[in-house]
Amino acid sequence: MNKLTALFGAAMLLAGTANAEGFYVGGSFGAGDATLTTNTQIGDVDLSDRLYFAKGFGGYRVNDYFAVEGSLVGASNSDFDDAFDEDTDATFSAVTGSFLGIIPADENFHLYARVGGYLGESDVGNSFFFFGSGNDEDESGLVWGAGMFINFGPRNQFTIRVDYENFDTDVFDDLWGVTAGFQYNFR
Repeated sequence: MNKLTALFGAAMLLAGTANAEGFYVGGSFGAGDATLTTNTQIGDVDLSDRLYFAKGFGGYRVNDYFAVEGSLVGASNSDFDDAFDEDTDATFSAVTGSFLGIIPADENFHLYARVGGYLGESDVGNSFFFFGSGNDEDESGLVWGAGMFINFGPRNQFTIRVDYENFDTDVFDDLWGVTAGFQYNFR
């Protein structure tokens, strides 16, 4: 009897995850914020303006509760304010790889948490006339965040998603972004 119960439980578990499996791709746009570390080469800069994020991503959903995802992230704003000439530019670009832990709240609404790493470049520059100084650094670090999926379509192949991501960078003390976008699921 125990073998039959275990077999039935395994069959139910596998039947519940078969619909979630598959590759997906998508893109999103959003905004975020950053603060500079105190050891930058350009001095005291007030990053009071927003960074604008663009992200392309793809991944594989292993089952209802787990996915592996990679993304290309770019963030920029050429209108940061500093106390002197208001010409401070800041950009961030990265390739990320993350593991997603997913909680299916119901068939069409899922919450998730992510943790992973990135390889990227942070650049903060100050251009005073033709003379400039800046902090351009290739770096790698931790990326973590959370978000939600809303699935729709006849086979739930379309997804609207909202992501919060935080990047552990050397140039910025705090770099985070919130993006919203669209995902297509190959099911």
